[in-house]
Amino acid sequence: MKNISNYLKFIREKGRPVSEINPGSDEIALAVDDALQAIELLKDNQTAILGGDILSEDENGKLMYAIHLWGYDYHYLNWYCDRIDNESEDDYLKRSYNIAKEGIINASKTAERFNKKCYIVFVTE
Repeated sequence: MKNISNYLKFIREKGRPVSEINPGSDEIALAVDDALQAIELLKDNQTAILGGDILSEDENGKLMYAIHLWGYDYHYLNWYCDRIDNESEDDYLKRSYNIAKEGIINASKTAERFNKKCYIVFVTE
């Protein structure tokens, strides 16, 4: 049985609740550095990252989905990682972490171009 309590504690301490903009949501948005640390906690627990959504802040510091600030041309920054037929669990886990890191780095670079903060919401298994 997987124990993700360290991950859950980490995101609660470091993250911002998405319920700020999506009432009732239990998702938590993490800053880039915290999201990269969270990947390591998910690795320790062998929990796959199924995808991620990118958020940013408006001029008042309110969380918003990045595509609403930066434009729908940037929808590709949100990512997902489905398991491939005949892919081993171990290979899938590794690929999900690599895709997550790549997605975070791409989103962070885009945020820098807009001089905006970048937040990541993970979807996990």
